[in-house]
Formats: sequence, C-alpha cells, structure tokens
Amino acid sequence: MVAEFELYVQKQVQDFLQNVLLIDDEALRRAEVHGDDGAKWIEQGPRLPSGHLPRLRTPQQLPRPDELDIQQVSRSFAELGLSCAVLSPQTIRENEELEPAFVKTARRADALILDWNLNGDGGKTVKKLVRTVLGEDEESCRRRLRLIVVYTGESDLSDIAHRLFSITTELIKGHVGQWDTDSKVAFTHGPVRISVFCKEHVHNLAPALERYRCKIQELPGLVIEEFGRLSMGLVTSAALAALAGLRNDGHRLLAALGPELDAAVLGQRVALSNPDDIQRQVETLIGAELLAIVQEHEIGSRLGMDPIRMWLLYHEEIGPQGIFQIEEVTKELRLSFLLNGLSDPGIISRTSVRLSGKQIKAIQKDAAGLFSVNELSRDHSNNHFSMRMCMRSVYSKPSPTLRLGSVICRKGLYAVCVQPLCDSVRIIDLSKRFPLIPLEVYEENREKTGDLLITIRDEERNEGFVHLRVRATPSAVRMEEFKVSGKVVRAKRRNRQLRFETSSGETWRWVGDLQPAFAQRVVERLASNFSRIGVDEAEFLRLSLKRANG
Repeated sequence: MVAEFELYVQKQVQDFLQNVLLIDDEALRRAEVHGDDGAKWIEQGPRLPSGHLPRLRTPQQLPRPDELDIQQVSRSFAELGLSCAVLSPQTIRENEELEPAFVKTARRADALILDWNLNGDGGKTVKKLVRTVLGEDEESCRRRLRLIVVYTGESDLSDIAHRLFSITTELIKGHVGQWDTDSKVAFTHGPVRISVFCKEHVHNLAPALERYRCKIQELPGLVIEEFGRLSMGLVTSAALAALAGLRNDGHRLLAALGPELDAAVLGQRVALSNPDDIQRQVETLIGAELLAIVQEHEIGSRLGMDPIRMWLLYHEEIGPQGIFQIEEVTKELRLSFLLNGLSDPGIISRTSVRLSGKQIKAIQKDAAGLFSVNELSRDHSNNHFSMRMCMRSVYSKPSPTLRLGSVICRKGLYAVCVQPLCDSVRIIDLSKRFPLIPLEVYEENREKTGDLLITIRDEERNEGFVHLRVRATPSAVRMEEFKVSGKVVRAKRRNRQLRFETSSGETWRWVGDLQPAFAQRVVERLASNFSRIGVDEAEFLRLSLKRANG
C-alpha cells in the first residue's frame, strides 16, 4: 500500500515534471521500400532507390508484441500534462549517430526512458549513453537529479541493473549506491536513480520480479513514482513546488521585466561610477521577481502541519522520542512541540505530561534528535541545514572572487575576508592587501557566550563538515596581499581546487562564501569591538556590579 506521504510527494512531482525523453528502436519503423530488386527493409542506413525517401509507418492495428505503440505512449503522458519526445534508431549505424542528439536533449529532459537492446546490440548503446550523460553531469559542476528508467523486452532485469550499477559506481564519487530490494533491479546512487522494468509481453520473468512488469499506459505513472523516490523529503517536495510555480508562471516574470526597462537600465549603467555594477543589479532585480513568484505559490505551506503529519506516519520507525530516552514524550506531545514550539515555557506547563527543566533543555538544544533514527543521521541533517543557512550557494559560474564573506584556507588555517565590497573590485594595482579574520575549529564546551559559529562543507577534511568559531576582535585581524587579475582577486583552478594567489606566491584555497547577512554580522561584531571605550572607574563599584550580575 502506498503511504499518504508518498502520494503527497508524487503530486508535487507531477506538477513539476514537464518533459520525458524515450528511446526505443521499436517505437517507429520505416516502411518497406520498393525498388527494382523488390521489397526490402532498410537495415544498414538510408540506401534508397533513386526518387524514393524513407518514411515512418504508424503503428499497426495489431502491433507485434515487441513494438512500442508511440501513439499510446504520447497520449498516456499527455493525459498527465507531460510531453514525451521519442528517438527511434533503426540500425546499428543510427545507434552510433544517436549520441549528440540524445545528450543535448538529456540536458533538459526531466526523465529518460531507454530500451536496452537497441537493434540487437545487447545494451552496448545504452551503456555508452548513460556513461556519457552521467560523466557530463559530473564534470560540468552541475550535478543534477537524474532519473533513468530502462524499459526493456529482456527478462534478466537484475543483470541489466548490475551493469548500470557498475557505471554509476565508477562515475559518481562521494556516494554509495543503495539497492531498493534484494531483487536488485532498482537503485539510487547519490543524485541518480536507475530502475529496470520489462514490457508487458516479456516471457520467463521470475515471479519475484512481476512487480517490475509495466504496461505502456502505466509508463507516466511509473516515471512519477520513480522520480518521487528521489524526492522523499518535506523540503525537497517544497522545492519541487517552487520550481513548478516558476515553470508555470515564468511568463509573469517576463511581463514584469519587459523591454520598456532597457533604456532606464542602460542609463543606470552610464550613470554608475562603475558601469559593470549594473550586471549584479539586474541579477538582484530578477532574483526579487523569482522570490515573488515562489511566495505567490505559498511554498512555505508545504511545511505546514498536514504534510508534517504525513511525514511522521511515513517515518514511524523513528518513534516519538527519536534518539532521546524520554518515555514521557508521546506522539501527541511531539505534535504539540511541532505546533507550538518550546521557546515559550508556558507550553509545557499546559501539557498533561510533566517534563523536567533538564529534559526540556536537552530537547530544545537538539530538537532534530526527535526526528532522527540515530545520532549519525541527526548530525548529518543538522550539518546540512546549518551550512545552507550560513553559506551562499555557488555553482560553477562566475569564478569566485575574494571579497567580504569569502572563507579561505591555507595549511589548515581558516579565515574569513572582511574587505568591504567596494574595495574588492575596480582594483587598479597589481596587488592589494585584504584584511582576514582567522577562524578557529569549534570545540564543544570551550566556547564563550557571544561567539559566532558557522558551518562549512570542506571535502578536504574527513568529517566533510567543519564548525568554525568567529572571534571578530581587532587583535585577530591579519593583512594578506593578493595578486590582482582583471581588477579583482579571482580564484584560479589548480589541481581541481580554486585558489587565490598572494604576492609572495603562496595560495589560499577557496572554501565558500558566507551569506551576505552572515558576512555583515561578522563585520558588525568587528566594528563593535573597535568602538569599545575603556574608562577608569572606582574598582569597588565595578566589582559590586559584577557580583550583582552573577
């Protein structure tokens, strides 16, 4: 039985998905060509008698068992609001010529459906195509969710899945592939999911694999269900809803940012002291419109109590106490925590269960533990969330520049740049000094009140995530002179790392950029410490005040 939360996620997936690419050599077949030597099929390419052109025939009224009724496929997807493009290579040579068109379309397709045995090649073409697409995903720094469904006339589904599992293991680093079941015909490997299903007519299918038999009209639902397995999260489903809103309402952004703005934008560029600043301003303008569309669709409601209740039922194995050993915490009390929070002391007093102050503080300090099966999953979730909250996402472009909020590392020493943004650009000298504040690796129970803590992801460390303490004091500031290139200090790739070079030839590795608000918070704390005023006062009054404050 499908869980309610799974159906909820599948609804978000259906709203998000738009296009599917299908490849099957039996989707379309060329008609017979009649020449002087009689009727013949085109087997090795478009070798036709003079004056004849190849044409594709429509599906027969009674198609062969292995033939894919393209009309039925297209209509099945269209009934769910999805479009399905079809490529149908007819010969081995066309198999080889398929790759460029496939790769270009795969960059934009939400899901790929591939027949395994194209023109009798035993899966050779599909393995090559999968390797090419996943390799491009990995190398382009644009790693994406990738769903590949093999829809085959073969019966040995497990063998096909194992061959593809070997490819993902080779290409996808930093993740471990996970099989769905002991049948081993479907697996998830990081951002990639691959599943193998057989066509309705297949014989000699093992009884245990009957659930992997799929009718043509069931293909759209299968794609939605399989994509949903990549998206089984509250935040993920909210993100899907946001993207669906942007896809459906993108025209509203185009209407708001019409050609009538051009003259004013060009005038703004002329008036600015640095004309190139208009590039960032336009990015901010577009970003604001995107946010308005997301808010229009009330994406935050996807984390309301109804979806949360579905999530809790779906994850019943966690239990109401999570990793805490507090028997008083029941399902109802945990729901009360989610509804009302724990910041108000009166919440607990109004519940029928009495928890000690120590228990309340333990839960409030580590509330993610209520929704985790073990400490490892709790820490993994906390680290990801903390990092997303304080670090700005940077994909592949533009190449990072050293500026306010840049977190860099050299020989195990972390630092954050506090150079004002206006002093990080339009640099006319060959080098420039930048102020850096060293960051110390966080040690629990040794931190003082008022410390700023940030979480970064650093693949150079075994833990993957690092918690850093910011001590924004004037005495901690160090100056470092960096080489300038193109009026900025830009990171250059060295041995697959992005590094900033100093005037002395040493380099600092770029780790990431703080969110603007976090970077400004560091500067504010530094400025506050700079502005502290020391006065002489009567010592007995100072000590009396200290005692009064505890």
